[in-house]
Amino acid sequence: MDSDGHETVEEMVGPVGSPFERLWFKTTLQASRTANSLKLLASKRLPFMLPVNGPFSDLDGGTKVAIHVLSHHPLVIYTPVGGPRPLSSVVVIGRHLAARRAVFLLMPNWTLERPRVVQKLGRDLAWYRGRFPLHELIFLCNTEEERRLVTGIGGTAIVSNHNLMVSEDIFRPLNDVPVEFDAVYNARISRTKRHHLAFGVEKLLHIVVSIGELPRAGDRAFIRRLQTQSPQHRIANPVVHGLTGWLGPQDVNRAYNQAAVGLCLSAAEGAMRASIEYLMAGLPVVSTPSLGGRDVFFDPDYCIIAEPEPTAIRRAVETLRDRAIPREEIRRRTVAKIWPRRRELMDFLSALYARMGSKEPPLSEWPFPEVSILRRWAPVRQHTREIAKFSTVKNTRYPPFPS
Repeated sequence: MDSDGHETVEEMVGPVGSPFERLWFKTTLQASRTANSLKLLASKRLPFMLPVNGPFSDLDGGTKVAIHVLSHHPLVIYTPVGGPRPLSSVVVIGRHLAARRAVFLLMPNWTLERPRVVQKLGRDLAWYRGRFPLHELIFLCNTEEERRLVTGIGGTAIVSNHNLMVSEDIFRPLNDVPVEFDAVYNARISRTKRHHLAFGVEKLLHIVVSIGELPRAGDRAFIRRLQTQSPQHRIANPVVHGLTGWLGPQDVNRAYNQAAVGLCLSAAEGAMRASIEYLMAGLPVVSTPSLGGRDVFFDPDYCIIAEPEPTAIRRAVETLRDRAIPREEIRRRTVAKIWPRRRELMDFLSALYARMGSKEPPLSEWPFPEVSILRRWAPVRQHTREIAKFSTVKNTRYPPFPS
């Protein structure tokens, strides 16, 4: 692993065939990294350079962002943030809604426990307030440490772990599914996910999908590595032309139920949705030490934090497998931890709506949809057109939020 605790490319894909294949793979990998770096640079800087008004203000209107409108009156928008400059996507949305009074609930999809990122975030928050005085930004932090860091730079934040959004109606024990594997690992193709740490597990099920971090040649090499690692290791996804297809939530849940234990092997990320999905499905969890907040709902009775080393992971899996804790008990105790936190967020939102002038009664039901709906990706122009359809009053009459 490298100095950040991530897999090296060699650990991900293993030996790559002939000298020509190795050269081709390295060339395509470097080209992919360069293209991704340029895209990231543009997405980080361009939103902050465009004017609030005028013909150039909509230059990035085709940028795809994920939002969910929790309320139109008052306007409250939920959106994930991440990357080296977390507010970049919010600036794109905010510029297109500059004349509307709005609150943005920001969900960090990657840990904010990174000093350099938080330092830049403080400057960007001050810049945003100056440009968009009608907007209020509230961070829904995954951990108490994230909340402390955000408030320390002048931001507004509460602790509200992203895993509250995962539906226990989808992820649950299935009594008719036999357990065939010692462990399951649901993780995208990424150096951060450290798949090789699971290779010591005797019977292993992978749920894996590409998000474009590697070129296609890299994805195929990685899939071949998983397929040839052991005859007792299997990929749950369909594999077509050497690449894995998508699994729907119900199929993912069925795959979970085929395994005795769920794995979480990254050193840092966000709350890691799979971690709570495992627990809702009744699986105990083996995790490595991590930043990001996936351990918030862990319990030492059925969760083990193991050293990031294949033998340690295998032993922890065998320990939890042999404990044979009833799945309904793991699920019941997990859901019992989640609902008080959900009610806290509902109370917070009810108070927020009232502060913004809403006459509606306090929330009595969980207002968030299932995660796949909650994070709907579309161009900013499309989102703002849809929001405008619900607008029947001009919001510029409201005063700015207090700084």
